[in-house]
Amino acid sequence: MYAGHSYAGVSDTIRPITKRQLLKDTIIGRNPVDLFDLVKIMIGIKKAHLHKKDMNSNGPFYNIYPYVGYTQATGWIGAATANINFRPHKNISGDQSYVNNNIEYTQFNQTIIVSISTFYTNNGKWQFPGDIRYFKFPTTTYGIGSSTLVSDADNIDFSHFRVYRAALRKVAAYTYVGLGYNLDYRWNITDYGAQRGIVDDFVKYGYTRTSASTGPFANFLFDSRDNVNQTITGLYVNLEFNAHLKSLGSNSNWNSLLLDVRKFIPLTKNWYTELGIWGYVWLTLDGHPPYLDLPSVGWDTYNNTGREYPIGRYTGLDMLYLETEFRFNILRNGLVGGVVFGNLETFTEMNGHFFGPIQPGGGAGIRVKFNKNTQSNGCLDYGFGSHHSGGFAGNVNEFF
Repeated sequence: MYAGHSYAGVSDTIRPITKRQLLKDTIIGRNPVDLFDLVKIMIGIKKAHLHKKDMNSNGPFYNIYPYVGYTQATGWIGAATANINFRPHKNISGDQSYVNNNIEYTQFNQTIIVSISTFYTNNGKWQFPGDIRYFKFPTTTYGIGSSTLVSDADNIDFSHFRVYRAALRKVAAYTYVGLGYNLDYRWNITDYGAQRGIVDDFVKYGYTRTSASTGPFANFLFDSRDNVNQTITGLYVNLEFNAHLKSLGSNSNWNSLLLDVRKFIPLTKNWYTELGIWGYVWLTLDGHPPYLDLPSVGWDTYNNTGREYPIGRYTGLDMLYLETEFRFNILRNGLVGGVVFGNLETFTEMNGHFFGPIQPGGGAGIRVKFNKNTQSNGCLDYGFGSHHSGGFAGNVNEFF
């Protein structure tokens, strides 16, 4: 056969693949694909050179991008994120260290700067989780308990600086124990209802213009998740006992307990589907925490509980939370996926440690793969809850 001739009606001339055809083949193909693959194809980078690092290398892997988001508590968000994942040197099978940085400015004039990280030593014996953040956060509180109404809304404002850092030692497979230090300091706290003479729950509980909670904490961690960004299988159990001491600068002596449990169950082999289960227990053991340090929906470590409600919609001395999520691929290559979720939450009421009504929530959302090497996703969900609550919630990586 010779170039330019045909056999059985098929030309022997090899035609170059067009950008449109390459893009189509990439989207509907079976090989793992992420958003940056599509961007690189569209700007003319050859497919063979899309990724110089594969998922078995040490990295580092970077995700740096601006984005626009929306939540009920913030309105529209203009944000930028810079996430770095890497494995300890010469340990490609080890846990990934990471630094997730995020800066946001919102429609409601809120400033949010967050840096959450975990670093592992080369031999995997130690890990050092940390959380540093700054908030300038005008928002709304609704009082104490899970029986509060939308009509109880009270506009507040505050600035908040946080530093948490721990050192955890590996004592068995997937198991760490250790100690840490936490500091939450708030200033310029303003209760606009109180300024108008309204005796709301914030005033009844104890309204102050500043608050400080600081002290040591003890930590037990079991983490067999295969990936922290998008877990396919594994179990996560985090138990923290926090002591807040006047001798170290706290407003009062008080203690709290936090239990965070997540289980991930793959459902099929040839097409990604799984069930995620999340239990979150946040208890005040004794003492009188500052109002803004009380357990509250959306004020967990990653601000992800109760995404169908505004942050701070329910608050109490104690919090119980349970969520399940069904996750699945829409495209086989993992570029686009979806979720359906449901949750229940309840909080203790103002007068005692009895729990109020259980508040339900649920919704659905879509996932877009940002980086296939780190399994980083962009998430957009719509949730709905009781008392006509509902709205969109976005996230970088899964909500749990």
